[in-house]
Amino acid sequence: ACINDDQRRLAVNRLRNLSLSMPEPIDWTDSRFDTVMVKSLIIPAVPRVSIITPCYNRGHLPSATLDSVLAQTYPDWEALLVDDHSQDNTLEVARKLSAADRRVRPFLRRGDRKGANVCRNQGLEEARGEFVVFLDSDDLLSPSCLERRVARMDTSPDCQYGVYRTELFADRIGDRAVLWNVFTDANDLHRFLNLDIVWCTMSPIWRREALRQLGGFHENLLSFQDWALHTRALIAGLQYYKDPTVDNFCRHRHDGADQISAVSVSRADHLESHEKLFTNTCENISAAGKMDRETRIRLTGLFWWLARCWLKNRDSHQAAQVWRHVAAFNLCPRRHYLEGCLIIRCLSRRSEGRIAQTVQWSWPKPYHEFGSTSFFKAPVDPVSPTGTAPETQSARASAS
Repeated sequence: ACINDDQRRLAVNRLRNLSLSMPEPIDWTDSRFDTVMVKSLIIPAVPRVSIITPCYNRGHLPSATLDSVLAQTYPDWEALLVDDHSQDNTLEVARKLSAADRRVRPFLRRGDRKGANVCRNQGLEEARGEFVVFLDSDDLLSPSCLERRVARMDTSPDCQYGVYRTELFADRIGDRAVLWNVFTDANDLHRFLNLDIVWCTMSPIWRREALRQLGGFHENLLSFQDWALHTRALIAGLQYYKDPTVDNFCRHRHDGADQISAVSVSRADHLESHEKLFTNTCENISAAGKMDRETRIRLTGLFWWLARCWLKNRDSHQAAQVWRHVAAFNLCPRRHYLEGCLIIRCLSRRSEGRIAQTVQWSWPKPYHEFGSTSFFKAPVDPVSPTGTAPETQSARASAS
C-alpha cells in the first residue's frame, strides 16, 4: 500500500534535509519513495501503535519477529523490545535492528523484579502510541495486521479493544494450519472461566489508556498472565469487538517445546499462584455485580480443577484448602461442596474411585469438564483466508 499525502510530505521534508549534503537534488516524484524504505523515515513524534515485546535469551528469534513488524503496510508504529537481562546476544540483535530502523526501541528491564509481565508493564510505561499490541519474541504478525486493526479501531470509537483470531505454527506459517481457538456467540467470560481460552496475548489491539486503567499485567503471576488480563477486561465490562480475521501467528510446537502448560499444572509454586489469581477473580466478579448462577457454576469448576491438580501432586491438604474457597464465596450448593470434600478424601487415599466418579457425574458439567474441542484443534477456515475475513459486530463483556 502506498503512503498517504501527509506521510509523503513528512518523508519529503526529512529527505530534503538529508539532500542538502547531496550533490544531486532528489527527484520527489520517483516511485521508489512509496516503498518500505521511505516508510521507515516516517517516524512521527507520537506513533499511533506501540508494539511491546518482552525478550529473554531469544537472540535467535527476535529478528524473525521484528521482520514481521518491519514488513507492516502501516508505518506509524514503534516496537519496544524489553530485554529481561538476557544471557545471550538478544540485546545486541535488538540494537542492530534499531540501528537499521529508528522505530525499533530496545531497552533493558529496570529494577530487580524480572519476568515477562514486568517487561510488558515497563514497555507499557514507555509506550507512546494510542494503541498497544503485545507481541511475544517468537510470534509473528501478518503484513496488513496493524493497518486493518487501526482502521477498525478508528471506526469503533466506543470499543476499548478488538480481538482477532490466531493461527498456530511450529517452524513456518502454515505447517500446522490450526487455530488457537474459535470465536462463538457464547459468553466469553464464561469460556475463560471454563479454561476454554478464547484468545491469546497478541490477539487484541488495545487502547493504551484502557490497559492502564486495568493496571496492566499482574507481575506476581507465574503463569496464566494473559488469562488474568483478559478476564479482568471482561469483568470490567470494557466494550470490544471480535473479528474472525487471522492476522497473527503463535509459535507452538507439537511436542510442547518452550511451553509452560505442563509446568503450570504441576509445580507447587504455579498452583499457589493460581489459587491467589482465582480468589482475586471471584472478588472482582462479586464487586462488579456479575456473580450470577452460570458464573458461580464455572467458578466452582475452576476451583475444582485446581483441587484436582493438587491431588495429582499427592497433596490432599492443599486440595482441601483450595476447595474451601467454594464455600467461602458461596459458589455452589452445600451438598456439592460436601461431596467435593468426600471425593478429595477418597482420592487422597486412592480408594473408592468409582464412588468419586459417580458423584462427579451428578454435578453440573462445568464443574468437571474443561476446555473445548476447538482449543488448539480447530482447523484454519479456508473460506475466510488470512487477511480477508469479514468483520463481526461489536460485543460487550456483559453480554450473556
